[in-house]
Amino acid sequence: MSIPESTIQSIHEAIVENSPTDQKALLELCTLYNENTNKLRKAFERLEKRFREIDPYNIYHSITDALITLDGEGNILTFNRAAERIFSVQERDIVGQSFQSVVLPCVSSFDDYVRNHSPDHRYDISFQRAGGEPVYLRGRFSPLRDRNGSEIGTTCLFADLSVERLLEEKARRSDRLTALGELAAGVAHEMRNPLTTIRGYLQILPDNKDDAEFIREFSDNLIREIDRLTRLTDDLLNMAKPISPELQLEQLSDIVSAIVLFLSDKFEDRGIRVEVGADPEGTPVLVDGDRMKQVFINLLVNAMEAVEEKGEIKIDFMRRLERFSEGEHPKNYAVAVVCDNGPGISAHVLDRLFDPFFTTKDSGTGLGLSLSHRIVEEHGGFLRVDSTPGEGTRFWVFIPLASEVESNQEVM
Repeated sequence: MSIPESTIQSIHEAIVENSPTDQKALLELCTLYNENTNKLRKAFERLEKRFREIDPYNIYHSITDALITLDGEGNILTFNRAAERIFSVQERDIVGQSFQSVVLPCVSSFDDYVRNHSPDHRYDISFQRAGGEPVYLRGRFSPLRDRNGSEIGTTCLFADLSVERLLEEKARRSDRLTALGELAAGVAHEMRNPLTTIRGYLQILPDNKDDAEFIREFSDNLIREIDRLTRLTDDLLNMAKPISPELQLEQLSDIVSAIVLFLSDKFEDRGIRVEVGADPEGTPVLVDGDRMKQVFINLLVNAMEAVEEKGEIKIDFMRRLERFSEGEHPKNYAVAVVCDNGPGISAHVLDRLFDPFFTTKDSGTGLGLSLSHRIVEEHGGFLRVDSTPGEGTRFWVFIPLASEVESNQEVM
């Protein structure tokens, strides 16, 4: 952009009519004007180029997540390049078609969004491509709005988690192999000790077979070590045993009360006071009753061994709305809290409390809490512990309420 011809003519006439000094000033002004005009023109051209480079269409196709927009009828408006890669279709072939007829793996998630209209919910979606390659997506839906804020359709965003899931699966396999190695080492260690004792006694038996006192000691020790092997075998079998597919409706508080009654003689012998709290709301759960009783036997026996004589154990019941992983819907849980006033557990022990074969006791296999943790997780629950040295320990048992389990079964 420069000075128009008519303006130049006017300036020329002014220059002719004015003194040399004025003429020079006017010429400098014209030169400065043209220079600034050229600078502005070049700056505008640079801005125009930048805007072309960051055109919304380019941004849309540069997004690595699949981005799909739908009109109010659920028909596809746009389908970016990431969506083309993930779903193996081309935008030009499917624009205008129904989302539900094109993106089949996401239909149930989209239907759920339409019913509940929850833009904050994340959906985990998995399917296999034609070649058998697994695909894992995390999707979300939200309203598509015009410039006035009116809802005109739906925005669908799908993050491809396939690589992350593959790495997670490899890590899980590695963890399983590590756990198997630790389990084998633990079993070997637990078996070696009683077998060494038994072997030692058998080696000296021929020289002491006529010694009545030795025979008595020999018998007591062999029975003790064989019992230890039997407990180890029973605990290993319990760890391998799956929960019953026929879950029964029970009150969690009733299961705990039955175990407290079962152990009442042991509590009385030690002078331990056990208080079972009320359950006003009710804690209905669908469980394998025998397996769940094993959990509370382990927790209450541990609490009994932790407290001194005349110690106290208290069990409370409640309902809690919790979620234990990111992206998970909060669930309603029945909760039992087993609290003792024992010496508490130090932080370094607390970190290993659920490890197989880890124990701080002179006797025992170290499988009780590991088994309890597994049983609770198999029921869709969670076992939590908190402890303060010198103040006591609390174990929290979370089991999904029966209504949560039944609603999940209906969805499936």
